[in-house]
Amino acid sequence: MNKFMPVALLSAALGAGSAGAQELAKADQKLLSELAIANMAEVEHARAALHKTQSERVKKFAQQMVDDHTKGLEEVRQVAAARNVTLPSELDAKHKAMASRLDKLSGARFDQAYMEQAGVAAHKEAHQLVSRAAASAKDSEVKALAGRLQPTIHQHLSNAEQLHAAIKGGTMAGSSGTQGSSGNTASDEASSRTSGTTGGNKPDSGTRPDAKPDSKPERR
Repeated sequence: MNKFMPVALLSAALGAGSAGAQELAKADQKLLSELAIANMAEVEHARAALHKTQSERVKKFAQQMVDDHTKGLEEVRQVAAARNVTLPSELDAKHKAMASRLDKLSGARFDQAYMEQAGVAAHKEAHQLVSRAAASAKDSEVKALAGRLQPTIHQHLSNAEQLHAAIKGGTMAGSSGTQGSSGNTASDEASSRTSGTTGGNKPDSGTRPDAKPDSKPERR
C-alpha cells in the first residue's frame, strides 16, 4: 500500500488544484450574474423597442443594443462556463418591472421612457458595474471580461444620452411619424410659410382696399 500512497496523494493534490482553479470567489460569481442580467435586460428591452417605436433613430439604437448585448452576454456565459458558475436564466424583479412599465407605453411616450430608463439609466448602472468588476474582481478572466465590455458600454451611454436629449429637446424631426416634437416642428414651419404669403402678412392685405395707385390719375 505504501507504493500507491504517493500516487494517491499526488492525484488528490492535482484534483484539488484543478477544482480550486475553476471555482470563483462569491463576489466574482455575483459580478458574473449581474453582468448576465444587465445584458439580458438590454436585449429584452431593445427587442420591445424594435416592435413598438416608429422612430428610425430609436430603432437603430435598439438594434445596436440587441447586437452588442447579445455578444456581451455570450462572453459572460463563456467565462461562467469555464468557471462552473450557473447564471440566471431570467431577469430579476427590478428589470421585469421596467419591462412591464415600458410595455404599457406607446409612441413618443415609449421612446422617451425607453431612452431614459433602458438607454441612459441602465447604461450608467452597467458602466458602474463593469468599472467595479475591472477594479475589484479577483479572477483574471472576470477582470479581463469587464475590461472588454467597458468601451462598448461607454459608447452606448454616450449615444443614449445624445438621443434622449434629442427626444426631450424636440430635435427628432423626420425620424418618427409619432414624435410629437417632429410633428409640431413641421407644422410650425408650414404655418410660418403660410402666414408669410396669405392673411398673416398685414402690409399685403392692406394695399388692396386702399387702391391709391388707381386713384392718382383721377385726382390729376
